[in-house]
Amino acid sequence: MENLQLVLLVLGAIAIIAVLVHGFWSIRKQQPTGFKQSPMTDINRDRRDAEGFDNDGIGEVRVVKASADESSKTEIEDEPKPAPLVAEPAVTENVDATFSAVEDESFILSDTPSQKTVRGAKTARVEPSLIDDDVTIQPEPAPIQSSLFAEEPVLESETTQESLVEQEVEEVAVEEPLGDPQDVLVLHVVAKEGEELNGAELLPCLLTLNFKFGDMNIFHRHEDNAGTGKVLFSMANMVKPGVFDPDSMEQFSTQGVVLFMTLPCYGDALRNFSTMLNSAHQIADDLNGLVLDGGRDEWLESTKQNYIQRIKAQA
Repeated sequence: MENLQLVLLVLGAIAIIAVLVHGFWSIRKQQPTGFKQSPMTDINRDRRDAEGFDNDGIGEVRVVKASADESSKTEIEDEPKPAPLVAEPAVTENVDATFSAVEDESFILSDTPSQKTVRGAKTARVEPSLIDDDVTIQPEPAPIQSSLFAEEPVLESETTQESLVEQEVEEVAVEEPLGDPQDVLVLHVVAKEGEELNGAELLPCLLTLNFKFGDMNIFHRHEDNAGTGKVLFSMANMVKPGVFDPDSMEQFSTQGVVLFMTLPCYGDALRNFSTMLNSAHQIADDLNGLVLDGGRDEWLESTKQNYIQRIKAQA
């Protein structure tokens, strides 16, 4: 019985030792390589030689009190400077000389207008080179702009058109005369019985119908409404001497007026007659009068057709 207890005790001790060994082995296996060092390493590091270096050649830590600016300057000064690619003095002198020459040229005054060489010229860019040759700058010539006030060429077509217009004016100015009148178309506008046509009412009506006072002291209707051009038909006083006085139209009164048109006439005769007939009716309406024919008879449609036939006969 005692032997059995001893055996069990030994087996238990062996099992405990095995568990501990297995645990240490697992932990060591899971740690990184840097930690797998023998505990003698730290001991060896504490051993330093006479100069203060350990077995790995690492010395003691020294604390140097210096500002951040001095340390940065020291680091910058310690860095090696790259060798310059070009000769700085030569390039600087050449560039300064070139720019001074450009400035002198830009401020030279001349009698002729400049071609904007200062703004238009493009200075060549100076590139660094490995050769110490002189740097020369040649400005590109500026494009020559055409003058803004250059004379415009005279087109031949304009000259031709002007000559044609002058010829047309000459042709209009030189017109053949109409010759002696062959017929006269007459219309009367008379006041009603016991009444008279008042000059103060007659003058505004004539001005509205584009009549103009003119030759023989009577009113005329011209080609142009402004009172210019050839006379188409005229209007006279029915009472002798048959004239008007524009300055005394307010005191003027008459029994009637007479409108007449000669054939042949300038322009379209039928159109001129239509204008004269419309003017006679307008005067009669404004002054409360009557329209009569050349024989002072009542104006009828048949009379109108008779006048039209007379116009066509002279065409």
